[in-house]
Amino acid sequence: MQNIFILLLSSLFWVSPPEKQLGEKTWPSELNTARDANYLDKLEREVIHELNKVRTDPKRFAEEYMEDLRAAFDGKTFTYPGQTPVLSAEGIFPLNECIEVLKKTSPMPLLYPAEGLAKAAFYLADDQKKHGGIGHISRNGMTPQNRIEKYGEWDICSAEDITYGSFEAQQIVIALLIDDGVPDRGHRKNVLNPGFRFAGVSFGGHPTYQAMCVIDYAGEYKTK
Repeated sequence: MQNIFILLLSSLFWVSPPEKQLGEKTWPSELNTARDANYLDKLEREVIHELNKVRTDPKRFAEEYMEDLRAAFDGKTFTYPGQTPVLSAEGIFPLNECIEVLKKTSPMPLLYPAEGLAKAAFYLADDQKKHGGIGHISRNGMTPQNRIEKYGEWDICSAEDITYGSFEAQQIVIALLIDDGVPDRGHRKNVLNPGFRFAGVSFGGHPTYQAMCVIDYAGEYKTK
């Protein structure tokens, strides 16, 4: 069994252009595995949907949602029309790198929602919403593995990703994929890990970064 816990402290702010969003209907409906997960809110269900898009058709995801982002860079500054410019750590390099990786990546299995994983993610998101801070350890010392095991039983592998400052589902997933400033691209590796079959998502406010999203993954998972 393997645990992988990675943190993304900041992310670029963007949403896909309206003309790209019009293509949403053409993605297979079966990718929306969380549609009936009523313990998740709309954005949390959308995060799983976006994860399934990139996992099942990485090349298409890169072409439809990421290639146009190249034009938004000026050196290390990223400016999306109508939004505040942000300073990236590496500039355009990780975006270009990610596009090339996605175009060479084979499709992988869908992620399915797991209520126990969602509870594990919420535990941390709620803790940091109330008390602030960043990272994978809660104020009372609970690790990702502690939280995942508190609400269920996992096997094969598990991991946790966190983003701060992203407000839209596709924005969250793209930030994880680009993984600006993370040398080993660990968030990207989690998103594209074919060993994961289950996920839980919790999105909430944050006193410093305004928003945070926690995603817990597992290869196998049985909610208690």
